[in-house]
Amino acid sequence: MTSIVRFRFSGLWNSEYPLVVNRILDIAGAHNPHAKHLGVSFDRLEAFRQQLAKIEVQERADRDSAKLSELDQQRDTLFNIIYAVAKAFQRTPMLDVSHNAAQIIAAMKKHGYNIPAANYTAETKRLYDLNADFLSQPDLMAALSALSLKPLFERMDVLNKEFDQLFMQRSKRQAETEKIDIRTIRIECDKALTMFWNTIEFRCAEYGEEEYIKLVNEINNLNTYYKQQLAARAARRKAKQDVDKEEPIKPMNDE
Repeated sequence: MTSIVRFRFSGLWNSEYPLVVNRILDIAGAHNPHAKHLGVSFDRLEAFRQQLAKIEVQERADRDSAKLSELDQQRDTLFNIIYAVAKAFQRTPMLDVSHNAAQIIAAMKKHGYNIPAANYTAETKRLYDLNADFLSQPDLMAALSALSLKPLFERMDVLNKEFDQLFMQRSKRQAETEKIDIRTIRIECDKALTMFWNTIEFRCAEYGEEEYIKLVNEINNLNTYYKQQLAARAARRKAKQDVDKEEPIKPMNDE
């Protein structure tokens, strides 16, 4: 008896789930499901396309939030390192070194040595102001170079610009996207997927396997791929690996 390879949809991340369901719909849609008496169950699943698109958008916003946190921590770390190193050099008996350090410390304090504690928007602006202040004063840039802090300072500015751009992108995306209940959508879509599998198997038994074998093989190839990938992920998790930091499963190459 022809059967569909099953795997646990719950194992898919939100970033993976819409891609997999859409691929299943694309495969089934290419085989004229209505002519194969699969129309009702196919249309039920097809109706989730719009909600799956919303999951993708919301997931991108969530990924942006994680990336923003990472960028914020990196720029905070660089600021604190620059400040700590300059403060340490300020105590040296070498006058030229301590003078350079004192210049840097004074300039950083003017903008607030507690910049890393500020909220996202305030910190971004204050770092822009700090960078502009240093660039406008050759003595300050020379002091950074003398203490080998200039590369760190320049990298901090790059990170701040990356943060600002991503923050604006996330804000725009959040403003344009309604907040949805991903868990509920996935539960209902899972039911529709299961019913679609069951319908294919029932129609195979009712009308014969020959009419459905190509469709079944393509779906099973896809499902087998994800079943294997999810099993490998589960094994890594069991081995205490931090799988949550991994990249999402790459879409299967059909070629």
